[in-house]
Amino acid sequence: MPVVSNTSPLIWLSKVGKISLLKELFVEITVPEEVYKEAVENGLSGGFSDGLAVKECFDQGWIKVATLTDAEIIQCQKIMKLNLEIDLGEVQAIVLARRKKALLLMDESSGRAFAQSLGLDVRGVLYIVILSLREKKLTNKEAKETVYTLISKGFRVEARLLIRVLRALE
Repeated sequence: MPVVSNTSPLIWLSKVGKISLLKELFVEITVPEEVYKEAVENGLSGGFSDGLAVKECFDQGWIKVATLTDAEIIQCQKIMKLNLEIDLGEVQAIVLARRKKALLLMDESSGRAFAQSLGLDVRGVLYIVILSLREKKLTNKEAKETVYTLISKGFRVEARLLIRVLRALE
């Protein structure tokens, strides 16, 4: 199954040293140009180490950039006018995932809700951690430590979801 990612899963997994899980689980990830700008160009210009880690994944070739068509760019502009809570990277990722009929990796709730309303399968960083445990890419202890490290670095998750995730990691 093709996989498209928004910026946040790339950055958060980089922050906790687990971006390689994406390669292990999915082999190849595609992102739109705006996600590359947000994750790599803005990350590097801001001096963030996660920007460098994400750039290495592009350099290795397992994260690829896809260009949107002119029609898709117009579609993105229309969506942005309708919903001010979704940024350009999210909109481009949604449009690209629709074209590719792909799993969409995204954590922002407004973007997820919009993508799901379009019938897309949307998953986030916590799903990656749970899937990594199920696929034996992480041990129970490593999975829990990853979740706690994400939270300690500022990843926000509702208490009810956190409890469900921690139970799933048992």
